[in-house]
Parts: sequence; structure tokens; C-alpha cells
Amino acid sequence: MAGTWESQNKVLPGAYINIRTNEPLSITPGDRGTVVILQEMSVGTDGAMYTITATEAAWPDGATASDKKLAAEALKKAKTVLVYKLKASHKAADVTAALAALKTVQFNTLCYPYDGEGEEANKTAIATWIKAMRDDEGVKCQAVLANHVADSEGIINVVQGIIMQGNQELTAAEVTAWVAGATAGASITTSNTGMVYAGAIDVKPRMTKSEMETAVTAGKFIFKVDTAQNVSVVYDINSLTTVTVDKGKMFTKNRVIRTVDNIANDITKIFEANYVGKVNNNDEGRSLLKASLVDYFATLQTMGAIQNFVTDDITVTKGNDSDAVVIEAAVQPVDSVEKIYITVNLS
Repeated sequence: MAGTWESQNKVLPGAYINIRTNEPLSITPGDRGTVVILQEMSVGTDGAMYTITATEAAWPDGATASDKKLAAEALKKAKTVLVYKLKASHKAADVTAALAALKTVQFNTLCYPYDGEGEEANKTAIATWIKAMRDDEGVKCQAVLANHVADSEGIINVVQGIIMQGNQELTAAEVTAWVAGATAGASITTSNTGMVYAGAIDVKPRMTKSEMETAVTAGKFIFKVDTAQNVSVVYDINSLTTVTVDKGKMFTKNRVIRTVDNIANDITKIFEANYVGKVNNNDEGRSLLKASLVDYFATLQTMGAIQNFVTDDITVTKGNDSDAVVIEAAVQPVDSVEKIYITVNLS
């Protein structure tokens, strides 16, 4: 169990992690690449989840090209797509059931490829769920939605359609599948800024430079097309626009979010796999925990995910309860000019 914390008052054992930007953790960094698409399909079982990869496609019998279209877009960059079958003309209850099922599924990005007046409530529900997963459950994931102003680092807002070779048009809602795949598939050391959309030849609508600047300022994920008809990502950002002391401008960058999200998820794995109930909460035990975290952050620095890390950036102290530990770690993600201070309450 995990989540964020304000006071040392948690009941369940777990890693409770706060990541902030302006306030004075030995495993390989976790893999990425899994997308969940919530979509209607012409065949299959409502509420079932189908695992699709480039080499193994467990589609239900009779699945059509239309059923497979969005997964194909996501797999241009993702490793694995989990297609959750929504009921036809799905309602709020169907989306709520899907989100409940996903609470125990490991994934990086969630895609809801629908956009209209009837889907606004569902998009809002997804944005609220993502926030709860990130803040309360400690599960660091993002969702990609079309034309949804969420003002959140957990939501990527896609606002343009794409024209593919052969003049097939993908709506902004359908483009969320590619963006979700590109986001999940990107490592913590890469940015999708400038990423080329394979097979695309135009953007709809096109934007002028001033319109692009306005869109980026508003937290919109947009594309541009060059004279050779190459379509690429303008800026790899999420929908966060309200910058605070705790969440500075760096939190608008998806590369930074991938880094801090991986750190949060990996710290939980380190703690739960190696320390819960296995190590004494004394000076020796806390030193072991610190040593593993130093190794982990050193690995991130070698990878180029963080920079300027030194051992003294981590402190491990006893918490208020006899089984509690408080960790403070200062890390500077690459693509950032300041260190993020991570406070972790473990018990």
C-alpha cells in the first residue's frame, strides 16, 4: 500500500510519498510501456480485458479492423495494450466499473478515446480517479483525454485530429491512443517533444505559431506538420497550468513526471519487497535502507534521468511510531533546473 501523506497517521504498512519542488530511494528502474484503452468493441465480453502486443494479439473471435484500430496506433510506441471492452453506448456506470477493475492492474497510461457532450462526465470521472490513484493509492499513472481541461500533471489533453496516409482521419479522441502509447513507451530519460507520428501526413486543425503558443500555455498536447508532411509533437506536456510552490513548472513536463512517477513506484517496490517485516527499525536497518536507495538513485544518475545527486541528498530517520521511517531525498530530474525534495513516510 502507498500514497501521499501530510502527517504520520497512516494505518496500513506502505510507502507514503510526497514529491514537491520547493521544500527542504537497489533495483533496476521499473519498465514502462503498458497502455489501457477503454473502448467499445463489436465482439467480446463486456468488462473483459484483452492483452495485445506486437507479437501476440489475444483479440476475441471476430474482432474487426475497427476494433483493432486504436490498439494499432498505441502499439506504434507502447509495448503492451490492454483493451478493456466497454458496453455499447457505455454509460457512467460502465466507466466506473472499468476504473474499479483497473485498481489492481499495472499500467502507465489510460486512454479514453471518446469526446462529446455525452462523454464529459466520464472524462471528469477518469480525471478524478487518476488523481485519487496518484495521491491516495500511490499508483503513479496518467490518463490521455481529448479536449478536457483538467489542470493536472496526471492528465494529458489532446486537442487535434490527425490525417493519415490514404487520407484516413483520426479524431482528437482517437489520437489519444497514440499519445497514450508514446507516453507509456517513453523512458524516464527521453522526451516526446519532436516525436514523429508514423504514418501521419497532416494535423487537423493546423495551428499558427501564436496559436501553438496559446495552446501550450493552456496545457494542450499539440502537433505540427512540416513542409515534408512529417507530423510531430510540439511539446511533451500535460494539462497542468496552475503552478505552485509544491508543483513548479517542471511538473508540466511529461519527462519529469515519468521520472518522479518511476521513483515513487520503485521506492514502494524496494520497501515492500526487501524491508517490510524483514529489517529492524534501528540505526543498522535504516542504514541498509539508505544504502539501497543511494544505489538506486546512483543508477538513475548513470542513466541520465537525474543529475547532481550525492549521498547526503538522502536522510533516513525514525518516524513517530516504532515501525515508521521517514526518508527525505533531494533529486534533480534532467530537464529541470532545481531539485525536487521527496519526503517519504514508511511504516
